[in-house]
Amino acid sequence: EEGGDWSALLVGRPAYFVDVHSPVDTYPPQMWREAEAYFDSLNAAEKALPGGRYECAQALTSRRVSFVVGRSLGQVCHIVQLAISARKLLGYLNGKIVPYRLSQSMAKAQCAIDQRPFIHASAAEGEPREAVAGWEDLTSGMRQLLEELTSQEDSIPLSNVKRLFQMRYELDLSETALGYAKLSEMLQDPRLRDICAVRLQHNGYVVVRPRPMGQQMTISISELLSPRSRLPDLN
Repeated sequence: EEGGDWSALLVGRPAYFVDVHSPVDTYPPQMWREAEAYFDSLNAAEKALPGGRYECAQALTSRRVSFVVGRSLGQVCHIVQLAISARKLLGYLNGKIVPYRLSQSMAKAQCAIDQRPFIHASAAEGEPREAVAGWEDLTSGMRQLLEELTSQEDSIPLSNVKRLFQMRYELDLSETALGYAKLSEMLQDPRLRDICAVRLQHNGYVVVRPRPMGQQMTISISELLSPRSRLPDLN
């Protein structure tokens, strides 16, 4: 499936499954108002929901909150996804799903607005920190890292980029210091268009060299038929 998930369909039965990755929001405004009011009202003991989308949906269903009553588990999973990705009602903190105002997502968004590094709550106070990378450091560093790739390695896992900057350049690559809340979005900044691109492969997101303009692609029939040949819109 697009995005790396698998699904199973029953032979001879209509496909009524909900696409939890769909960005299309068909839920009524009143439902979202009820959801926002509920998440805002959670006390300290209730505010941390299970970190997985499915487990979170199960928890909300078991609590029988008004905005999920009568909805399928698939619909509740979709609601949780939209509440995180589009509505900014929920976010993540220490592996749990919490109201957005308490989440690491909101803290990073504010740091991005202020263009200052995000310091994780688990970081030791007074711990020495590396110098923070600027745009010149980022462009030259990414260019060098990608130029050094071998024929066997044509990409860098997105999750390794910060570690490589720390090891190779002794720099803290902070996306929030450069005005972005997400590393993947920062690496798609127009200033990096000629240096790198972010792609989804079967093993996750990677950073690759951009394809030269006008370069002809050779695509086999097997590649066209493969589900993995479809990539999500990263805009």
